[in-house]
Amino acid sequence: MKIAKFITTFLLLFVLGMFISYANVIYNNWTNDFIEAFEQTDAKFKFYNIKINTVVPDIKSEEEIKQICIDIMNCFNISENQISWNIKGNEKEAQIYTKVKDNNYSITFTATQKNNKEYYIIIDILNNKVYKNIRDIYQTLNKVLNSHSNDVEIAMCIVGEYTKNLQLYKINDILKNILYNMNAKEIDKIRNNNYISVTAYSNLLKENDLEYLENKINLNIGIRYSENEDKTLIYMATPIIKLDY
Repeated sequence: MKIAKFITTFLLLFVLGMFISYANVIYNNWTNDFIEAFEQTDAKFKFYNIKINTVVPDIKSEEEIKQICIDIMNCFNISENQISWNIKGNEKEAQIYTKVKDNNYSITFTATQKNNKEYYIIIDILNNKVYKNIRDIYQTLNKVLNSHSNDVEIAMCIVGEYTKNLQLYKINDILKNILYNMNAKEIDKIRNNNYISVTAYSNLLKENDLEYLENKINLNIGIRYSENEDKTLIYMATPIIKLDY
């Protein structure tokens, strides 16, 4: 009887472990595919940006919000003594703001009180040094944020540059290759003299879906020429670009 129970427990744990491993592989793959698709563009990395919007319920004190901020900063190995707080308002309507810069990151954290118990939090992260670790950063942030809230939106954008004004045929080739590598279908395209913006739906980015023009989208690509820099910039984001470009 004990042997049968042991075998049953073992099998259940084995199946659960297989499921978790499979889920982690799926999760890892979309970030890997996203980075690889960017690298296939042959653009020189300029910076990446992560923007986060979340609503955190059941907040009883400012100290709880501060702890969330500290948890976020810990994802980047930024210690509490590097954080300077700017707190405005009163007990009914408060805002907590901080901005931290180190050698690699520029991070702003803004928490605004919606009512007696909820805070609306906006986090803006920029890194212009490296992008290879973006997968681990994204996963860690997602885990920390979801431990505090069930309402989390994360937008990630990688920006690269070319040292010349690209011809239209070359831009079209780049867009075509990104869509192919991301297994994506174009939903909408906006073209101007200086920029092209494409919204698309990728089967690899399903967890980032948004509704747009009665369609689902989760991939946004922008390419524009900067006369001031004499460079062509490429923005590749999921689900949408949340930068002025």
